[in-house]
Amino acid sequence: MTAIITILMTSTPVIHNLLNGGAASFVTPACEWDIAPIVATQKRPVHNYAVLVLNRPLSQSQNFLRNLWNDASVRVTVDGGTVQWDKFINNLPEDAQKTAKLPDMITGDFDSISNNVMNKYKKKGCKIVHTPDQDYTDFTKALVELYKYCQESKTEIEYVVALGQASGRLDQVLSNIQTLFLVRDKHLLSPNTKVYLISDDAISWLLTHGSHLIKIPKETLQSHKSWCSLVPIGESCTDVTTSGLKWDLDQQSLKFGEIVSTSNAFRNKEEVTVVCSHTLLWSMRVPHISGQSKEI
Repeated sequence: MTAIITILMTSTPVIHNLLNGGAASFVTPACEWDIAPIVATQKRPVHNYAVLVLNRPLSQSQNFLRNLWNDASVRVTVDGGTVQWDKFINNLPEDAQKTAKLPDMITGDFDSISNNVMNKYKKKGCKIVHTPDQDYTDFTKALVELYKYCQESKTEIEYVVALGQASGRLDQVLSNIQTLFLVRDKHLLSPNTKVYLISDDAISWLLTHGSHLIKIPKETLQSHKSWCSLVPIGESCTDVTTSGLKWDLDQQSLKFGEIVSTSNAFRNKEEVTVVCSHTLLWSMRVPHISGQSKEI
């Protein structure tokens, strides 16, 4: 199985103002991507981040999910994602259930959450934000609400981790990637806030025009089944140069209908560099976060 991640939120008037604004320029030369704090299965370094649970089954390991959730500065469940999170909590050992923190916010159009689960968390004092606007997905609206929540609480977050799935409906997978573009182009979050999508045992994010340094976890390098990909989403990428990959690219053009770099791998180096002329979707396997198999 593969994987992906992301989060966000706001009221209907706010999202219309944000989504109808001008495009943002996210050209960041020498941008560094270090996912070690995200994928840690035990105690992680202190970072301010938000975690968002989308409406897909949670397939990662219990230790990874519990620690990722409890260590977050802001915790959000999105519509049916609240049901998924409630199932996950109920399957934990009793002592772990007692220490699991509550969602700071539950949002969505609420067509996928049961009344029992909604009332359960409402009674516990969780903030409930109804976002009925059907022009945007619950994921997108959640990110807008998240930004609004952070502004009101004066909370600065370095990154957002969205827990979803890449193995369900293809249109919904593409919709999640569309949300990544909206974050960047429509100012849904602070310009300094990075957004990651996690699905199963993989993590994905956008690389925009410029130079990128990606740090590769040791567990990924040690796995004989590790993979990575560079996919031109939304536009062709006329010039890509990499180092540290099994099949490096040298001023290569990536375009659907011609060449895309899927099922690539690593050259046992803990850093990969990517210089790209246009936007790419970077994805990579992180085997040790999986809850379905011990095989790496």
